[in-house]
Amino acid sequence: MSNDRPTQEEVLRRAVARAHRAPSVHNTQPWIWELRDDSLELFADPDRMVSVADPSGRQMVISCGAALHHAQIALSELGYDTTVARFPDTDDAFHLATLTVRPVTFPDQRNRTLAEAVATRRSDRRPLGPLSHDEIQTLVSSLPSDAVSASVLSEDGGELVREASELAVRERAGDDRYHRELHWWSGHYRLFEGVPRSALPPLAKRGSVPSGREFPAGTLEPARDVPDQANLLVLSTPGDTALDWLRCGEAMSALLLTAAVTRLGACPITHVTELEDSRALVREATEQAGETLRFPQVIIRAGERLVPGLPPETGRRPVEEILRVRVTGTR
Repeated sequence: MSNDRPTQEEVLRRAVARAHRAPSVHNTQPWIWELRDDSLELFADPDRMVSVADPSGRQMVISCGAALHHAQIALSELGYDTTVARFPDTDDAFHLATLTVRPVTFPDQRNRTLAEAVATRRSDRRPLGPLSHDEIQTLVSSLPSDAVSASVLSEDGGELVREASELAVRERAGDDRYHRELHWWSGHYRLFEGVPRSALPPLAKRGSVPSGREFPAGTLEPARDVPDQANLLVLSTPGDTALDWLRCGEAMSALLLTAAVTRLGACPITHVTELEDSRALVREATEQAGETLRFPQVIIRAGERLVPGLPPETGRRPVEEILRVRVTGTR
């Protein structure tokens, strides 16, 4: 009788492949996974950092946090419980996490559901309809820990985010390095990385989502001319350390996958927290919503899809480029 159960190494490789679908700033995929005897090691890849928009590496680490959460729910679906040690190596700031695993008899059903949504999650930059109270509460309650909170902005808070977005655009208007970096990663066809034109609205429709980043013009047409009524949820942390950023990425992943499970449209927004002046306006909006945590990290636009069908899938690099195997006894 043959045993078809995959080996632990095969399970870890599958988890990496699924984690690779995680969202990242400009779809840079700034992570490296290392497979060891009984663990997965997650590293940030500074060579893929958007150094002009993100000189501190904050968004790089948030992106890696999303991949970390994707890996955890993938492993749960594959029948493994995961223990995570965050920042296990004090001598290597880019070594973000160690995941050790053990088989479980009854995988967490919620994680299985989230894992199934990995394939259908997309960043939807089209106008969206408003959420119901119950849908908002489902998203808010999806966060995996108390290390990150989600505040739901009022209409006045949304206006502050609009001001923050306009302020960020004005402050970036003359920054040629920023625009070169943005155009390098978006607005054209690249098979394995970046944000393609097919995922971006055309120039004539750019203002239909007032809080969005001003990406290059694309070809993603909304089905009809409607105002954007998406709700804005801000993920905030108590501090502004790399651990806070990593935890925020995990929370972002959980919220976006929950939105995908419930067939909602959602998209992270980060350009309004890149500059301190615009981030201060976002902080003011969260305070109006009763938020006590001082560091807004990511805004999530979420709402009802107004048209059937998903936005186009963005590419990913081959897994071989982001997974390395460490032979026992070597470095």
